[in-house]
Amino acid sequence: MSNPLTITINGSDYEVGSDVTATSRLANFLSANQLLGTTTTCYEGGCGACVVVATVPDPDTGTNRTFTVNSCLVPTLACVGWEITTIEALGNMYDGYHPIEMTLVKYSGTQCGWCTPGMVMSMHGLTQSKPNWTPQDVERQLDGSFCRCTGYRPILEAFKTITPQDIEEAGVKKCPSTGKACKGCCSGKVKKGDVTEAKKTTSPTRQLSTKAGNWHQPSTLQELFDILSSLADGTTYTLVSGNTGQAVYYDGPYSEYIYTRNIGELSNVTVAEDRVTFGANVSITRVIEELNTAAASLSGFSYASQLVELWNHLGNTAVRNLGGWAGNVAMKVAHHEFPSEIFTGLLAAEAVITTATPDGATTDHSMEELLAVDLVGEKRVILSMSLRMLADDVVFRTFKVMPRATNAKADVNAGFNIRVDTANAYTVQGTPIITFGGINASFVRATATETALANQSLQDENVLQGALAALASEVAPDNQPADASPEYRLALTQNLLYKTVLGILGDNVSPPISSGANNLERPLSSGTQTFETIPENYPVGMPMHKLEAPIQCSGEIDYIHKHPSLPGELYGVFLTSTQANAQIISIDPTPALAVPGVVDFIGVGDITGVNNINSMSWENAIEPLFPEDRVSYYGQPLGLVVAKDRGSAIAGKNAILVSYGDIQPPVLTIEQALQNPLPPGQFSPVIVGDVAAGFAASTKIVEGSMFRGGQYHFHLENQVTLAKPTDEGGLNVLSSSQWLSETQRSIAQVTGLSHGDVHVSCKRMGGAFGAKIDRCNMVAAAVGLAARKTRKPVRVQLDLHTNMTMIGGREPYLCSYKVGVDDAGLLQAVQVTLIADSGYAAIDISSDSAADTLPSCYSCANWEITPQFVLTNTAVTTWCRGPGVVEGIFFMENLMDHVATELGMDPLEFRQKNLIQDGANVRLGKQMVRLRHQLAGRQGPENIPTELHIPRNLINNMIDQILVTADVETRKAEIATFNQNNLWKKKGLSVMPQLYPYAVSPVYPFASLVSVNAADGSVTISHGGMESGQGINTKVAQIAAKELGIPLTTITIVPNDTHANANSKVTGGSVGSDIAGYNVGEACKLIKARIDAVKKEKGVKEATWQESVLLAFNNGVDISQRFINGPDEVKGYAIFGVSCTEVELDVLTGQFVVTRADILEDAGNSLSPLVDIGQIEGGFIMGQGLLTSERIVYDPTTGEKLTNSTWNYKPPFAMDIPADLRVTILQNAPNPIGIQSSKVTGEPPVCLSFSVAMALRQAVASARQDAGTTGWFQMNAPLTTDYLQRLCLVDTSRLTLS
Repeated sequence: MSNPLTITINGSDYEVGSDVTATSRLANFLSANQLLGTTTTCYEGGCGACVVVATVPDPDTGTNRTFTVNSCLVPTLACVGWEITTIEALGNMYDGYHPIEMTLVKYSGTQCGWCTPGMVMSMHGLTQSKPNWTPQDVERQLDGSFCRCTGYRPILEAFKTITPQDIEEAGVKKCPSTGKACKGCCSGKVKKGDVTEAKKTTSPTRQLSTKAGNWHQPSTLQELFDILSSLADGTTYTLVSGNTGQAVYYDGPYSEYIYTRNIGELSNVTVAEDRVTFGANVSITRVIEELNTAAASLSGFSYASQLVELWNHLGNTAVRNLGGWAGNVAMKVAHHEFPSEIFTGLLAAEAVITTATPDGATTDHSMEELLAVDLVGEKRVILSMSLRMLADDVVFRTFKVMPRATNAKADVNAGFNIRVDTANAYTVQGTPIITFGGINASFVRATATETALANQSLQDENVLQGALAALASEVAPDNQPADASPEYRLALTQNLLYKTVLGILGDNVSPPISSGANNLERPLSSGTQTFETIPENYPVGMPMHKLEAPIQCSGEIDYIHKHPSLPGELYGVFLTSTQANAQIISIDPTPALAVPGVVDFIGVGDITGVNNINSMSWENAIEPLFPEDRVSYYGQPLGLVVAKDRGSAIAGKNAILVSYGDIQPPVLTIEQALQNPLPPGQFSPVIVGDVAAGFAASTKIVEGSMFRGGQYHFHLENQVTLAKPTDEGGLNVLSSSQWLSETQRSIAQVTGLSHGDVHVSCKRMGGAFGAKIDRCNMVAAAVGLAARKTRKPVRVQLDLHTNMTMIGGREPYLCSYKVGVDDAGLLQAVQVTLIADSGYAAIDISSDSAADTLPSCYSCANWEITPQFVLTNTAVTTWCRGPGVVEGIFFMENLMDHVATELGMDPLEFRQKNLIQDGANVRLGKQMVRLRHQLAGRQGPENIPTELHIPRNLINNMIDQILVTADVETRKAEIATFNQNNLWKKKGLSVMPQLYPYAVSPVYPFASLVSVNAADGSVTISHGGMESGQGINTKVAQIAAKELGIPLTTITIVPNDTHANANSKVTGGSVGSDIAGYNVGEACKLIKARIDAVKKEKGVKEATWQESVLLAFNNGVDISQRFINGPDEVKGYAIFGVSCTEVELDVLTGQFVVTRADILEDAGNSLSPLVDIGQIEGGFIMGQGLLTSERIVYDPTTGEKLTNSTWNYKPPFAMDIPADLRVTILQNAPNPIGIQSSKVTGEPPVCLSFSVAMALRQAVASARQDAGTTGWFQMNAPLTTDYLQRLCLVDTSRLTLS
């Protein structure tokens, strides 16, 4: 080639070097060229962090189309000829921020910031693809963007305020040289690795040989046929258009990659009077656009609106923009089990697919015929798809039932094409088409059911029951552990047919069942935030955005992955086990060492210190970095391959030979583990009073149990560490860690270095939620060991799959209970056993904390709470937002619901009867405080307090307040009426109080250093806490500014490290902002006092801050201060909260909408209201996910975690949050013993999310009552759509028309 290939990014051309291969992704190219604002997490198009905007030539129209794409999916070579816009092009701190960025800042729509550039670019893509947009467009645009921190509400609210005028005013491009309007006259010269200031046109190459295969880029159909004809039999090849299928199946590698997007003949859309034809390259987004037009303007195409509805739920916006319909269909042909919405919809619509062989011969296929075609073996190309007009009397209906509102694989999808004579008893004309996806690899069409309905009246109950019976006979769902249950999927086929029939009959069915025809309608998201402000305390308590928010929105913010590569830096990839319970016979790295680029393999034999990544003080806290003789879970790290680049490291890892022996069935559940004796080290029970006497005094005794599954933290920044050997034999380490001192100790322990030789630093984390307290040390210790052995810098950043498999999450729990009450409904005795699944080693156990916190805000004279743990062949489970406390409060609320049901009492009335009184004491168990003490490697302290005094119980007043503000009684009456009048839609409303006992160890230091610069008075702060998005830096700065009496702009927060902040404790349990804020405030007071003393001594009454600082410095006064909180300086206290949640449930599908949530949170005098509101909302939504959609599944045979990707693990997205989210911070409730009269907010709101489960219980209970079953029923969590629907007891005999 005479000219180098280039990609235009942000108006400049970047050369595509020889290191770019046929499989390279755009995200990697951006990173290699130091465009680091775009982050990546999943490489599956499933999280949205990597979204950029692409302007792409359309070979059909000759015009450009602009849209968002997932840079983690699009091939780099496909981008030649495109114009890419990344976050760097929008705005920055030097030239000013873009309106989208500043609007998000204004609405406090950032926390950790990892997802923020992707959010901004998603919104930017909407503004560039449409001249106008609606609030609904904004919500749909974010259907593929994941945020674990914020709860989404502020992001949605911010983006809905952006107008076309805002964008137009920001659209004037300035020349980087002159600062004036760009005239496009800069040089087009390109240098390798450099950028130019003007676009350079590069002719696309027809073929390019790369290290990962040949890349072909035909521009005509004949060129494509010629390429295919030239391929020898047996050649592996693939056709590439959007490459989005790689997110689902990776069938490569291939020797030939044929990029078809530039072929005009495959990119056109033809509209005729009786049909619309789409070329194979047409994106799903464009198909939707064209079908919307056809449905509105063409006779016989009104049915297309149903295809639009179905396909709008396929993947997400960026995936639909990039992915073509034909690629989706081809994936179904290659993988018959794939539940393709495109295939299902086209089959129902009687679409015709045209294909061609390399000789140009074409064939028309029905969708079913196409399934039998060997597209690859015949080198057959899909050319087009034609949709024909349907008769006016055809009823066309589609469905997609999935585990959350957007961006999820279907449990079942369906299409119905039924011709109905409405004037003749709604008789089916001929044979209908009924198709389902998600059943099994061979089932696509319900032919027996079609026959049962042919020429029959849909008003005939016998016909309907016969069709349902036919479905039961022919639908045989497969049983894959990660999929919804076969029972549920069979029921869905019947229920969706029933919905369709109800929709056809309309008003001819009885009113209580008619609403079953409709899908749930989610209102447009809204919310309110109410809080008190106290201006005299400003800047403490001032509503302001996080300090980092602007640079988060612009992508300028630093994370560890942005640290430039060091000379000689190596990249590490873990070798992990493929068995869960087996002996290691041998690990042979020899083949890996022969892979070009591989430098070394680090195994257990290379450990120069102690093979234990934990240095905590409790007994048996032993967790090997690498196992010595036996693997204990699937995905356990066996060693680390280090190489010159990531690709070589992966190739090396794949070459290593591992052999196993004595392979035993894995123990994966608490029930399985209980078949064995409990492991040693169990906790003592919490005993208050005499439960035996309490039960004897009870007039009613209630017993039950509840299981609640685990949760993956889903911090978007995967675990990452960079270690560099020092010139003195030590290590300088950057590690994304919540607890730098423990990371320091872990590395030192494994390598044999002294703690002082290991220097660990971190500026901030891209989310953590407890996963980076000690789980990060699995990575950090291995990287430190590798750096020591190779004497080179080593970097490891886990990919999402490894992160989810290797690193444990929140513990699963099993709770059993026995409760006694008297005739007045007062608790007399509570006996509970709490069993936590700790994974394969008893390291981070929280059941003791759960036992301490279970009583919550309730009074009972007699308690016996037994915390236990079991061991399983899974990764060590660990702390996760509110560990133990969340579990204790969840289970207590479930228990209270159970007793209220058995008493026939209103659940809230029963709770109010049993609330603690003013002046009461609640248990503050030694176990919880000792745990936090031991987190620093200390022995258990003396004189641990056992109780927390409650001078004033705020719960009663808070309940009264929310009853009024949430209009509870009126809504309850409306819901009762709704449930009585609707058989297949149900609503529920719950009110839940809580007392969160915030505990602080008597000794829990956070070393903080405040330094004032003498020359200008600027202040630099390094505190012992870790910023992970919770706003600790902002709160610390607000406190410092208040105590010093200076502007916030004077203050800079610098990274935490193990020198300036030595021996600091873990940032977790909500203590970080509290203790760091206290220490910094005290340091500032001391500095201020010394400065004031000098001014008084010198008789200076009026002086600016800068003058005062300089005066003190010139008089030999120390204007810096290190401060560490001493014993019992920071105290614990009670945090109160109340939530009221309403849900609507589709009984036939199990899908639900959280229609409204009101949260009243006790935050004292909030340190930073907008930050605290964000913590409350984010915590609540994280808890909602734990209780509903976030299901963890293992392969029962191998022990492999199957929910290890965005494809099959489903935390809430923006359309899953409460449609109406109202958050209030309790007013006039200062905390007399809190930091600046505040209370912490990071974890308590997670507990309040149990009100979602309580509301769902009420909805399900109404459905069960209609089925003839009343009373209590066990309801475990997560409450997936599958589980909820089956709880509703919908039998086919009840699917009637009257």
